[in-house]
Amino acid sequence: MKQNNHNRQNRRFNNRNNRPTQTIYRNTCLDSSGPAGKLRGTPLQLNEKYAALAKDASTANDMILAEQYRQYADHYMRLQNLAIENENALRASREAQQAPAENEEATPAVEELDAGATEQPTDNLSVPVQQMNEQSNLETE
Repeated sequence: MKQNNHNRQNRRFNNRNNRPTQTIYRNTCLDSSGPAGKLRGTPLQLNEKYAALAKDASTANDMILAEQYRQYADHYMRLQNLAIENENALRASREAQQAPAENEEATPAVEELDAGATEQPTDNLSVPVQQMNEQSNLETE
């Protein structure tokens, strides 16, 4: 029998490595399937929930469960730090994109200042530039 090529293609796309990654920001809502069941919230909220659960478990003298909750809290604290770094990088890239636009607006003002400036000394200029300046002076007179 002939093999079905459709299944072969599906296996290629079901690979976890081919999945697009999600950029995490502070307000990104995440689902957590941890020892406490399903929890949902931002990385900061999940960190606080798991830290509170760890404290409750340690007061109940369940050190294994408390450590498990602490590890989940640590994971979401790292995600929160990553979200802050992503937002800072996004902010820096936006500022970098806006900076050239501001420089383009500033250049006409500089050209206007140069046009209204008085004659500059030509002692340090190269010979072709001096010849150009002399020709422009002769034409204006």
